[in-house]
Amino acid sequence: MFNIQQTKAGARERRVAGPETHPSTGKKLAHPSPRGPLIFADTATIKDIEPLYRAGIISGVTTNPSLVKKAGAKSWADAESIMKELIKLVAPNPVLLELLDLTDEAMIKQAQEFAGWGDNVVIKVPVGGYQAVDPSYDPFTGLKVIHALWERDITCCATLVFNSTQALWAANAGACFVAPFIGRLADYAYSNDHVERAAGNSLYWLEDHRNAKGDQCVSNTEYVACGGARKDIGPRLIQEISAIFTNYDIRTQILAASFRHFVQLSECLLAGADVLTVPANLLQQVADHPLTTAGMATFFEDSKAFEK
Repeated sequence: MFNIQQTKAGARERRVAGPETHPSTGKKLAHPSPRGPLIFADTATIKDIEPLYRAGIISGVTTNPSLVKKAGAKSWADAESIMKELIKLVAPNPVLLELLDLTDEAMIKQAQEFAGWGDNVVIKVPVGGYQAVDPSYDPFTGLKVIHALWERDITCCATLVFNSTQALWAANAGACFVAPFIGRLADYAYSNDHVERAAGNSLYWLEDHRNAKGDQCVSNTEYVACGGARKDIGPRLIQEISAIFTNYDIRTQILAASFRHFVQLSECLLAGADVLTVPANLLQQVADHPLTTAGMATFFEDSKAFEK
């Protein structure tokens, strides 16, 4: 199970070394959370984003082609219009846009186009998986593109990160953000774990160092993969990445993504995430708790005694 006591002691120093996330420029009252985590909305739907942004709940937006399509885009012209509207709405805060092309030259060209839409654009680049689309593709396309964008001073985020080494390679290539998809890790374990083995065995199973049966897996470390029945793999991955980044003074921000419920949010913050990108339906419930609801009902009822 996730253990807060295993959080790396130096994680705070790594975060404090970065810029303020909530600066108080021009304010008499200093912001009480100058280095608090950034919260992004993982959606492209303007009507969901605007009230969250105006309320100060979010400080940016992450999108992908599926979310842009869900927001109503039926053509490239529609998609471009939605993305540019988002960039304008939350400026100067970040909007993360995912590339659509899958070859390095085309991706770099498209990234330059997107970056030209606003200074607050961050380019999302899948770290790997390219040969799943076409076996002829270069498996290092993502890392090459990340490095090329860094050379061109274009901010990028490595996505589809599922272990700490992917995060490290992406940071070394020049990614300013790495995005572990923590909910998908749990989903995968629920669907693929062998029930007769320890939890997380679909991501880590090492019984015979020679792997004579060919059934062993070391996609993640044992620490990350092998938790309890709740399969809290994601927060432990955040913790592991945070420890590695702390060890080597890596300033790349850890952007936790793919949330399924509020417990994952709390655990990722405890584990050392710098940014959370959260689905709009969860963000709309951030002020809710059954005891808060009950308390408000009681306070309101009792306040009637003081009506003028």
